[in-house]
Amino acid sequence: MKYKFPQFNIEIVDPTIEIDLNTIQDQALNKLLSVDVLLETDSAKFGITANSMPYEYSWDDDDISTMVNKWLTQFEV
Repeated sequence: MKYKFPQFNIEIVDPTIEIDLNTIQDQALNKLLSVDVLLETDSAKFGITANSMPYEYSWDDDDISTMVNKWLTQFEV
């Protein structure tokens, strides 16, 4: 998988994705979730915030990975 983010002038190829559950921010009234994510390759680490991820009724820690993967699709190249 390749990703391209506007803040980085490089394509990130086949990163390992680590989600920091300690950084979850929940905008409960708007039903939007944000969390910090680390994309790591053999040569670099890239920290991003997966922000404004919508959810329907509620969420569980187990749902976060799926939400982040869905959010990341907008940056696939």
